[in-house]
Amino acid sequence: MLTRRDIIIKWSSYGVVSLGLLLLFSLTLRGTEILGVRMFLPPLLVGVVASVEDTRAGALYGFAVGLLCDLTLSGTFPCVYTLSFTLAAVCCSLLAKGVLQRGVLCSLAVTGLTFFFLDAFNMLSLWLRARAPFSEMAQLALRETVASCLLLVVCHPALLALHRKFTI
Repeated sequence: MLTRRDIIIKWSSYGVVSLGLLLLFSLTLRGTEILGVRMFLPPLLVGVVASVEDTRAGALYGFAVGLLCDLTLSGTFPCVYTLSFTLAAVCCSLLAKGVLQRGVLCSLAVTGLTFFFLDAFNMLSLWLRARAPFSEMAQLALRETVASCLLLVVCHPALLALHRKFTI
């Protein structure tokens, strides 16, 4: 059992590493286009952390990342990131604990699930407002997910090493 001090250090470390990964991404790959789309890092962070931590902690991390994204990025509707990342974190945690074995394939699956939640909310919002064609939105979402999953090469080892450091 971790003490309160250890828990504070653990989640502060997650915050620092997450911000460091976001800064590194912003400085190097932010404008890079692959398959005609730009990569998006926050869903990877939420998915990987939620898959290695317990459900409540993963959901709170997803909520925090979603809240920060909602405050700094524009979305299709208010609180889209907070809502989608929190729900995705709960599902990712349950999936990683009950169905999938933790590892690279689990991180890949939960990242896809996190993008699914985010893109589903965005697609629903766009369809309700502008009756945008579903097939085009789905293709864009799939390309964004595939392109962003390339970032798992850096995110998965960094976040998994941090998790192992604090696991008793």
